[in-house]
Amino acid sequence: MTSKGNSLKNQNNKQYVNIAIDLILKVGALFLVVFLCFKILKPFLGMLLWGLIIAIILFPIFQRLRVWLGKRNKLSSILLTLVALSILILPSIWLVNQLVDGVKFLAGNIQAGDFHIPPPSETVAGWPLIGEWLYENWLQLSENLEESLKGFMPQIVSWGEKTLGTLANTGLGVLQFAASIIIAGIFLIFFEKGSESGKQIFKKIIGERGEEFLDISLQTIRNVATGVLGVAVIQTTLMGVGLILVPIPLAAVWIVLILVMTIAQLPVLLFNIPLIIYLFAFMDPLPAVLWTLYFLVMGMIDNVFKPLLMGKGMEVPMLVIFLGALGGFMAFGFIGLFLGSIVLSLAYKLYSAWVASESA
Repeated sequence: MTSKGNSLKNQNNKQYVNIAIDLILKVGALFLVVFLCFKILKPFLGMLLWGLIIAIILFPIFQRLRVWLGKRNKLSSILLTLVALSILILPSIWLVNQLVDGVKFLAGNIQAGDFHIPPPSETVAGWPLIGEWLYENWLQLSENLEESLKGFMPQIVSWGEKTLGTLANTGLGVLQFAASIIIAGIFLIFFEKGSESGKQIFKKIIGERGEEFLDISLQTIRNVATGVLGVAVIQTTLMGVGLILVPIPLAAVWIVLILVMTIAQLPVLLFNIPLIIYLFAFMDPLPAVLWTLYFLVMGMIDNVFKPLLMGKGMEVPMLVIFLGALGGFMAFGFIGLFLGSIVLSLAYKLYSAWVASESA
């Protein structure tokens, strides 16, 4: 009886060992496949992720266009992709060319010793509080610029090299973004299969409420796109038009700076302070006042549009989305705008569901 029991126990142990080995091999094979897929797709992962985000953003427009064109997915996607590429590439070409010309102009003048800052108008000295101090320091800098810059030449040269490298990366980034738009167009062609796959994945991870959480993710991406990127592009465009019309020297450089500031959620009013000083120093009072009002209004429009757009159609508070976008940007860069907002929104909904179930 004892020998039979030991034999049965040994058989059970062998069976458990075989199951464990089989499970380890299967899990190991699965991880190996996932790892190899990641390594293969790693060079394209950023473009694929951005392609997915752009496809989600453009989907409502794609749906309307598809209805107008008799539910022809390919034609609708091709037309929308061409329009999106035109909107991206044409302004980018102008902006990059202007930036390159501006950097070359500055570098050439510095090397030739012709770079100078124009002296301030005498009216600057009459400004309240800071007028006299600003006039004296500005005048001294304009008269002794070469001496003032001598000690900073290594930093200036280093800054110039970094700027040229940034311009090269900007051109490469535009090309990568263009590739992402093309990938988004391909995703839109097969949106039915993609939508169904997304629902199944969320249901497997979350359960019965998977479709609800999928909708929250999609709506969050669109709200961040309109509330952060959309407002940033609109604000930069309006500010840029003013800079070009004034005209402000090296306007393209300042336009890029404003775009970076708006995406990074820095107030444009910080840029407006030296801009307004320049306007009153070199323009007649009336146009200076009018342009000051214009730039002040354009610098504050984000405070009006962001609350309206970021929480639109969402059960998640706007503050949660905003903190997610800002924190995600600081932690993960540009893609973090979307990643942070989605993670915090889903976490908020999970927390709300947990609290509701506990109270029930």
